[in-house]
Amino acid sequence: MTSTLGYIKNTIDYGLTYSRDSDLSPHAFVDADYGGCKDTRRSTSGYVFIMAGGPVTWSSKRQATVALSTVEAEYVAMSRCAQQMVWMHSWLSEAKVNYLKPGLIRGDNRGAIALTKNTKEHSKVKHIDIRHHYIRELLQSNIITVEEVSSANNLADLFTKSLPRDHHHHLLSSLNIQ
Repeated sequence: MTSTLGYIKNTIDYGLTYSRDSDLSPHAFVDADYGGCKDTRRSTSGYVFIMAGGPVTWSSKRQATVALSTVEAEYVAMSRCAQQMVWMHSWLSEAKVNYLKPGLIRGDNRGAIALTKNTKEHSKVKHIDIRHHYIRELLQSNIITVEEVSSANNLADLFTKSLPRDHHHHLLSSLNIQ
């Protein structure tokens, strides 16, 4: 049996668990797998948004261009996640759901987090497409905030790379997937 079929067989009864006592404000975890595609050397961006104690939206997508560094790959992933956060806030406002601002995005790359706050000391980032700098505007406008999370506790790791079995199960449990 292939590993994919084995995985499906062993997880067929898994489900998402939410809590009515948990906050409805969305917060996100974001990660990137630098140069993970062996054919194109493109990175994979991944994020997961948590509301009411469980995941409500998630994504895993190959980046459109080749990143020249780990920081760039993570920064591109954070920018994409920030765009989703803006959409989530818009949707919650339309639905008249109260939520806390700014929206919290957690990532595990210090360089990318620093880049969201200041590009003056990063002379080698002029090549990054302007659209990815949108995250800086959101941060300055207090629409989002970015915090560091340890790699071991970054729930978005599930969406960017293969993980050892125990770590995989730890992250599933942290997402309330049981």
